Amino acid sequence: MPQGESFPNPLDSLSVDIDANHLVGGQLSKFVEVWRTMGAPEGVLKVIRGYAIPFSSRPPLLPLSIPLPPCCLTPSSPLMDIQVKKLVDQRVLVRNPFDSGYLSPLFLVSKADGSQRPIINLKRLNLFLSLKKFHLINHFRLPDFLQKGDFLAKIDLSQAYFHVPIRPSHQRFLSVAYRDSLYCMTCLPFGLASAPQIFSSLTNWVASLLRKLGIRVIVYLDDFLLANQNPDCLRSQALMTVRILQNLGWTVNLAKSVLTPALSCQYLGIVWNPTSDFKSLPPGKQSVIYRYLLVILQSRLWSWKISKVILGYLSFAAFVVPLGKLHYRQIQWASRHLPRHQPLRQSVIPNRALSQIQWWLGALHRTSPIFPPSPQAFLTTDASNSGWGAVVNNLTFRGAWGEHQKEWHINLKEMFAVRRALELNLSLLQNKAVLVQSDNRTVVSYIHREGGTKSLKLLQEVERLFSVAACYNIGLIGRFIPGRYNAWADNLSRQKRLPDWNLSQNVTHLIFAQWGVPEIDLFATAISAVVPRYAALSIQDHQAHFVDAFSRPWKFSLAWIFPPPPLLPRVLHHLNSAEGLFILVVPCWEKVFWWPDLVARAVAPPMRVEDLEENLIDQATGRPPPDVKSLNLLAWLVRGGSLKCPIGTNPISSSYAQPGAIQR
Repeated sequence: MPQGESFPNPLDSLSVDIDANHLVGGQLSKFVEVWRTMGAPEGVLKVIRGYAIPFSSRPPLLPLSIPLPPCCLTPSSPLMDIQVKKLVDQRVLVRNPFDSGYLSPLFLVSKADGSQRPIINLKRLNLFLSLKKFHLINHFRLPDFLQKGDFLAKIDLSQAYFHVPIRPSHQRFLSVAYRDSLYCMTCLPFGLASAPQIFSSLTNWVASLLRKLGIRVIVYLDDFLLANQNPDCLRSQALMTVRILQNLGWTVNLAKSVLTPALSCQYLGIVWNPTSDFKSLPPGKQSVIYRYLLVILQSRLWSWKISKVILGYLSFAAFVVPLGKLHYRQIQWASRHLPRHQPLRQSVIPNRALSQIQWWLGALHRTSPIFPPSPQAFLTTDASNSGWGAVVNNLTFRGAWGEHQKEWHINLKEMFAVRRALELNLSLLQNKAVLVQSDNRTVVSYIHREGGTKSLKLLQEVERLFSVAACYNIGLIGRFIPGRYNAWADNLSRQKRLPDWNLSQNVTHLIFAQWGVPEIDLFATAISAVVPRYAALSIQDHQAHFVDAFSRPWKFSLAWIFPPPPLLPRVLHHLNSAEGLFILVVPCWEKVFWWPDLVARAVAPPMRVEDLEENLIDQATGRPPPDVKSLNLLAWLVRGGSLKCPIGTNPISSSYAQPGAIQR
């Protein structure tokens, strides 16, 4: 259905006597026929008829007669009087009709707006539940959902859990005693361990219904976020969503919803502005974290429990604040020495942790981009016992170890190689996003996560790396490349000749027969070129048509590209401004990060290169590359230019979503 259009409403013929602005506990049970009409699966219908608590064993029941055990009674207070009366009025609590039941006390928690929320303490009951693993979306997913230039709307449900009915025979397990009265809950309570999973199954189905109607939506429990590039279309979609939710039996909290399309919106505790491409902490959250850190900084004392609160705040804030993760690693490191078995015992905060807390006080207001930058420069490194090597764009570097460096752990050597390559190219890399490829997973992890807590020396080295990068406004993007495809940097680190991979004529002729003969080989030498016209990497190659394939725009009817594997991200980036068709020979490995970009460009399914022991030669050695048996090569016919098919929508991509989908 086109976005923004109305749709025939099968709900109009159904009448349910429910006030859309007044919640009645378990009211979704009145709307089973509506959900069925809209196509809800049987599993969803079963829940809204009455949710059966998933017990692994039956909890022990108590006779519901006076006197009751004190541990099961809800403490009385004027505030609790108000909340219990409200729950009774909404039929969330009803007079308990059972002779026996499982009693749990109520308690109050403060909400963000200062109001009180009653929670039933079900810690003991949860011990008897059988829970399923499930995943809620989180703020890490939002950048993949949003698009630059989006307008946003938000829809919030009122007292969301209370919409879901509990099967009548299971309501006895949710018994409450208050001021000499016995009640039971008729609907899904906060505090039940299985509640988030079962509730999200309902709202996720609603979100899937909305997507079928052309609405771009994501949902976290009871919070729906809508996005659209057109504000008028989004306004219509937001109103349509409210109507659908109300017709399905939900009570929409209009006061907390944002139905007027906005450039920025607070969602999952973060302010998002896709048009200006920034995310930030809401002022209220900044204030809470600032005040807490200031008190800790002034006292200079902490405990195991306090350290966990600090790290909880900062790990969330670090998603927004640039270099935030790097600046809580020393706090993490210091907290490891606090006695967990004495969580309240106070001790002096080490200076290195205090300095990072001080840094955070001045950083909470900072913003960061929503969308990851496209790499503008490319760096590949490797280290061995002989030395280190690096390729920066098409420049090569190598170095030997000093006496003290020879004793370093290999991870430290690998991280040093990254920093040294960066320092040797500061003028080239300044103000750019740099893609760093390494065959050392620890190095990639420490760059991606801005440090870690496994090695203090490695943490200090990555701090030096990011310090250099920050001084020159260099962004670092860490990506893993298997060692078998990192031959360039590996050979440099071992003081060897650079590899020059070449396919046999038998293979190239088969590919040419399928897709045509290329007019140029863009990555070759006089020995390895598959056609007479080629571009070389070395300025000393006087037979080349030109030197450095990246130095010119690519405008060819058909060109051959078999680059060193570390250059593939740069090749795909260069294809954005290219014209024509290209035969691109690539390795593949599990979860390779550039795979979706490649598949989105595909004109035809790939051809697998078979028998690499016979058909792949390294011209530098005259032999197949090391580990040739573990290599996988594919030839793709791809188009140049900006992607006409957004990533994930190319019909070819359905068969090749991951490299493992391609069979031998």
